[in-house]
Amino acid sequence: MTKKKSNILKITIATIVLCLTALLGTYLYAKHTITQHLQYNLPPHIKVSYNSININILLGNITLNNIVFKELTKDSSKIKTLLKAQKIAVKNIGYTNLLIHKKLSANKLTIYNPKLTHNTQLNTVEKSNKTKKHGILAKPITIAEFKTTNGTVNFMTNKIDTTAAAKRIFISLKGVTINTNSTSNKLPITYKNSSISAQKLRANLGQFEELLVDELDVKNESFTVKNLLLNTKYTKKELSQKIKTERDYVKLKVPSIHINNCNYSFAGNKVLIGIANFTIHKPNLEVYRDKLIADDFSYKPMYSKMLRDLPFNLAITRLIINQGKIAYQEKLEQNITPEKLTFTNLNATISNLQNHKNIKTVVHTNSLLMGKTPLELNWSFNTLKKTDFFKAWGNFKNLDIPSINPFLNTNLRVKAEGDMQRMYFTVSGNKQTALGDLKINYNNFKFKVLKKDRLGVNKLLTKLGNLLIKKDSKQNPTNFRYGEIEVERNTTKSFFNYLWININNGLLDALTGKGTKKK
Repeated sequence: MTKKKSNILKITIATIVLCLTALLGTYLYAKHTITQHLQYNLPPHIKVSYNSININILLGNITLNNIVFKELTKDSSKIKTLLKAQKIAVKNIGYTNLLIHKKLSANKLTIYNPKLTHNTQLNTVEKSNKTKKHGILAKPITIAEFKTTNGTVNFMTNKIDTTAAAKRIFISLKGVTINTNSTSNKLPITYKNSSISAQKLRANLGQFEELLVDELDVKNESFTVKNLLLNTKYTKKELSQKIKTERDYVKLKVPSIHINNCNYSFAGNKVLIGIANFTIHKPNLEVYRDKLIADDFSYKPMYSKMLRDLPFNLAITRLIINQGKIAYQEKLEQNITPEKLTFTNLNATISNLQNHKNIKTVVHTNSLLMGKTPLELNWSFNTLKKTDFFKAWGNFKNLDIPSINPFLNTNLRVKAEGDMQRMYFTVSGNKQTALGDLKINYNNFKFKVLKKDRLGVNKLLTKLGNLLIKKDSKQNPTNFRYGEIEVERNTTKSFFNYLWININNGLLDALTGKGTKKK
């Protein structure tokens, strides 16, 4: 071997050794820096531990195995937030950004099998938005792709009661930017594309109700919910034993919900949630009320006020309900099983369901009363009108009286006979009073008042009642009898009770009054 070749070999070996030494030094420095930062540079109430750390300097990859994150309470005696993960992997850290621009970036960050538990009632150290971050955290952190696999979430209270939970959570966000120095109320994270899925979601809605969802899928601005169930936690009998004032037993089943073009933005201190289309497919609502329980005399706000008082701004351009069903029962007597009042094949469209613009919200519905009688109900209101002004109008055609008699029997102790071909009503009102009119076309209408045991007819009351009711509307030139509506609202009752009282007021006036149209 010549002297020249020997020198080249020595230089090559020295270079390789130097590179390996540099890589080893860089690896040890990176490992030490990360370890020191996780152990000593975090706030006192934040604790992080892990079993091992793997670093690939050439590829810019870092993996933490079996990592545990803890957020402690003010006195460090309890854990408020606990996050465990099988591993956290960061791939292809951008050295150029880090060394030249002092910015942290990576191609991919993946959290494997995270399990998050969070106590919603424990207090932690107050966070200040005015505290400025320094070093690489002072600039936005960019991640080309963020993922979590097979995660679980559990929010609970001090009593170990679960307030919300979800399983098999998979998240994929692309084009992620994290602004650690954000001082506004806006979210510190932005992203371009998203894909989120979760199963077995559960939310505790209070002492009596809960919400369950089998599956949730999110693709950018579109949401799909499968098999939603909102129901009372107890049976009807158990609920009656637990409440002191009347409360509805509720069971709402929805096979699927589709939400398109959902987005959010910020206007001052309020978030605005905007949705172009919100579609609810085949909802089935069962409501039961035990009227033997004492009345609830608390104030019942109008829907416009409820929307107005939301802590966020809402703008749903169009909400559609397809092929729904509602069944309502009232228990009025101890030993009488109440019949259901049903509305089937319910279809509805709500336009401009919102609470921040001076425009009308308009509701159009149609259904089949007791599965037989076509029924149409519409109403409109403006959420910004603090008088809660509304207008409602509707009609039915060819009332199938035999279909509603079971309900009339158990709830009103009456039985109706005859024909009711058409009825139309219009009501305008506010949160206190309402006025309107009604017209009805009917023939040979009469009713029988039943005895308390419902096994016979109370002939005296039946005769007196039918003396007051006009037999038909044929005597009027238009073949309709007219009724005037004038009602004062009972503010301890719901809007639908208010609406029913209006219709009932006009119906009684049409059946027993002059029956002529007011000029």
